[in-house]
Amino acid sequence: MTKAKASALKAVPEAGEKPAPTQEARPGFKPETWFPAPVWSRRVPDHERIDAHILSVLEELERQGRAITRSNVGGWHSPANLHLGHELAEIRRIIGNAVAGCAAHLSFDFDRFELFFQEMWLNKNGPGDFNKAHVHPNSLLSGAYYAKVPEKSGNIEFYDPVRERVMCTFPVKARTRINSQAMEYKGREGLLLIFPGWLQHSVQPNRSDDFRVSISFNMGFRRKAGR
Repeated sequence: MTKAKASALKAVPEAGEKPAPTQEARPGFKPETWFPAPVWSRRVPDHERIDAHILSVLEELERQGRAITRSNVGGWHSPANLHLGHELAEIRRIIGNAVAGCAAHLSFDFDRFELFFQEMWLNKNGPGDFNKAHVHPNSLLSGAYYAKVPEKSGNIEFYDPVRERVMCTFPVKARTRINSQAMEYKGREGLLLIFPGWLQHSVQPNRSDDFRVSISFNMGFRRKAGR
């Protein structure tokens, strides 16, 4: 589920300047879309059972007292090596298969190269916690899977990667995919999002009284042996 972020400017004439006449409505040329910033989303089947297991793994990791800080402001961020253990093997397999499908959509060369997990970690954001705008360096595809999402616990927000477009923000009647400079996805339990590691994003503050739990990951690629 997506929602375009409103960010229109109001055109104001200079003093003594007559407003430009309203242009006659004419059909425009349909544009070719180059340099896209793809985001894939899907709902994982049987996620309730998977989510319950993820929450039990989170509780055990919290008891061990292991946590790090990256883009998170507040909240709890596990070590990023959870892909190496067996505790989250099922969701790791689901994520890996989904990422392979996304890479195939990008015409990834599976004959000579292979994908691999670089990192995978758990996030827990309580009331007021959020994640600063950031990218995932050296990651081909990154993403998030949502295991617990209270209402108003903070959406993930993506930003236009073409920074030069901010030099001319023009007035529009409505925000669409072709003119937006930011957009957001509403988190839902069982939702899996996958996106390029270079796509800048942030997580809005948790405005609920409960905590939100997600798994984040980075996928890289390497040349196959003998290729």
